[in-house]
Amino acid sequence: MLPTLRHGLVAAIVPAFLVVSGQVALAQVQPGHSVGLKISEIARSLEDNGYEIQEIEVKPDRVEVEVVIEGEKLEIKVDPQSGLVTRVEHD
Repeated sequence: MLPTLRHGLVAAIVPAFLVVSGQVALAQVQPGHSVGLKISEIARSLEDNGYEIQEIEVKPDRVEVEVVIEGEKLEIKVDPQSGLVTRVEHD
């Protein structure tokens, strides 16, 4: 019964930590995060994390995604071979 109790406590506590100033805190994508190999996967992954996509540019060695989150403009670079975020820059 202890594992069930622990799981229930964690499930109840974790959402409380996600609420910041009355808004749900969104997960920030960082270098090393997997966002997918296909453009549609990358877009869906970023949108699911609260990013508004402005532009996606495919280059031979990377995918550059211009996004906005909470009013902040960022450029997220993704390795097209691994699907991993390589850089997140303020735009």
